[in-house]
Amino acid sequence: MTTESASNLPVHNRGPLEGVVVLDFTTQLAGPFITYLLAGMGATVIKIEEKKGDTVRGYSPFVGPDGELSMWKEHPDAMSLPMLNRARGKHSITLDLKKPEAKEIYRQLASRADVVVENFASGTADRIGIGYETTRAINPKVIYCSLSGFGADSAMGERKALDIVVQAMSGFTMANGSEGDPPIRVGFTLGDLIAPLFAVMGINAALHRRNATGDGEYVDVSMLGSMTGLLAVEEWQAMERLGMPTRTGNHHARATPFGIFPCKDGYVAIGAGAREPFAHSFYRVMGRPEMIEDPRYATLAERCKRQPEINAIVDAWCADKTADEIERLLVAADIPVSKVRTPADALNEPVVNERREVVDTIHPDIGAVKGLKTVGIPLKFHRAEYGHGAAAPRLGEHNEAVYADWLGIDAATLAAWKAAGVI
Repeated sequence: MTTESASNLPVHNRGPLEGVVVLDFTTQLAGPFITYLLAGMGATVIKIEEKKGDTVRGYSPFVGPDGELSMWKEHPDAMSLPMLNRARGKHSITLDLKKPEAKEIYRQLASRADVVVENFASGTADRIGIGYETTRAINPKVIYCSLSGFGADSAMGERKALDIVVQAMSGFTMANGSEGDPPIRVGFTLGDLIAPLFAVMGINAALHRRNATGDGEYVDVSMLGSMTGLLAVEEWQAMERLGMPTRTGNHHARATPFGIFPCKDGYVAIGAGAREPFAHSFYRVMGRPEMIEDPRYATLAERCKRQPEINAIVDAWCADKTADEIERLLVAADIPVSKVRTPADALNEPVVNERREVVDTIHPDIGAVKGLKTVGIPLKFHRAEYGHGAAAPRLGEHNEAVYADWLGIDAATLAAWKAAGVI
């Protein structure tokens, strides 16, 4: 890693990537989540925004200067909650890439950067003069990452892509639900969050390779490829050819008893079907030890042939018990189990908060916003420091630090750029 490239910049974050400078030309969610993760692992991320600001700054809900939450921007100093969470630990500068002066400014930025990340529509970065070949000519050691819907070199590259489109195209919407159901969207923007994980893996692998060879790299990640690649882990085509159902709702065609079952006060997830010890322990907990020796229920293959029958037995056992009661009984028997939580409840789980996988939303003026949790860094380094050291920046908050202190641009030039609307 190149610690000298980050000198003269305020240090927001500590971590394994400390000293790595990232130019962030991303917007919406998928791209910013890449740079969010890099920042959380110590990288210095410079977010380059239009003068009017990233469009996400206008996304609801909003947090006012008094910490009050509103669906719409009711106070001029209110900040977008999505922006507060996606831009943590980053520096913000403004730059109008359409201005002639921007080419030289980009040259200076790129010459000192380790990583450039963009998620424009395919071909846009080249048209505005910040594409990979242009950047590589400036800095052959740069790691350049493009995230797009279908891939930079794809025949579909110029098609517009949103998470819902990629969920449909990747097959995810027909992987949920039961046979005969209409397509079902995953209840959050999964495609926008899976592709960034592959991007971060690729960037870190490229940085490792650069340390050995001195060569830069172009990391090209597609949302469609990320989603479809994960879907392909399951044996969909084999199951279809074998005449097995591929949409199994809250149960599993190859494991029984296994699934989500209704109980007295809600629902409970039980994973007792994939291994014989779990299934046999579960029979004992249900007060049905005779099922252990019964050839109809003793083995996985026979259980799966009788899934509706076994599900009915489990439904009846759960019906007069609370989710907490079932959870206590099955945990004591070492059987995988959990009551089904709402997302809001899940965010308050002490384990994920203690591990900083979920953290408080931080506002730059008022600190932690009561009752609003957000993603932290969902891994734990046991020796290195890590995490986001600063709240999301105001628009252009770091123009002086980046342009003057880091690049060494004199005051007169900065004033001229500002007057001309360049920054």
